[in-house]
Amino acid sequence: MVLIKSKQDELKTLQPLKPFHPFKDVLGIPTKTNMQQIYPLNPKQLIQEYQLDRSQLAFTFCALGSDGQSRIEEWDTTVYSTVLTGKKEK
Repeated sequence: MVLIKSKQDELKTLQPLKPFHPFKDVLGIPTKTNMQQIYPLNPKQLIQEYQLDRSQLAFTFCALGSDGQSRIEEWDTTVYSTVLTGKKEK
């Protein structure tokens, strides 16, 4: 497992961010469009809005598809880690 963190100035080019909602994504439930998706936020606003100083790991069981290559996510098996908090940069 590898944790990749972006520097604050790199957040300008990573927009729009897409929140992780496995059940909504699988069921095809649309995400509400809001003004933040239209107007990019500055890095400090992104960190605050998406709580980027906090994170969780999501573990989901995946079965191998009948073709032997594709995976089938079993979303009802998803478990989340405790909240991980990173150090704030000055």
